[in-house]
Amino acid sequence: MAHHTNLPMSSRHLNLKKSFKLGIRSLLTAFSKEDVHKAFSTFTDAERDSLYCIFIQVIKSLHENIEEEFESICHETEVGTALNMVEHLVEEHNLDILSSDKTNIEDIREKITKAKKDEIQHLTSLLLWAEEQNDNMKARIKSLKERRNFPVTADAVEKLRSWNENYERYNSN
Repeated sequence: MAHHTNLPMSSRHLNLKKSFKLGIRSLLTAFSKEDVHKAFSTFTDAERDSLYCIFIQVIKSLHENIEEEFESICHETEVGTALNMVEHLVEEHNLDILSSDKTNIEDIREKITKAKKDEIQHLTSLLLWAEEQNDNMKARIKSLKERRNFPVTADAVEKLRSWNENYERYNSN
């Protein structure tokens, strides 16, 4: 990775530095003046104050050394560049969500189209079945109408019988 010193620090890099500084700041406040007085209760107040001043100087020096070492390691390992790249990739990904939404929309469109085609096929088969049932009903109605016309034929047969009986009566007289 090439180190870019002209790029501004990314928010991730700034957050890393702030977090580190907050973490090592606790070193300065970890041991109070009262703690020194309690720890060295056999010493005089002047000796305890001197010890506390030396302690503060050591802690400040340690703090500065840790910060410098941290900065040096960050520079050597190009943490800033890596975090800038991470931030850039995250931004690209967030923008890329829009294109993946287009893909999702395309997938949804294809699924809806398939569902509509399946429904059309289903409705077509229902329509064919309904037409077949309709044709069967028409045939049945026609058959029933033909059977209903049989009573007319039955009436005609009855009339023939009655005429035949009347004829036989007429001939027998």
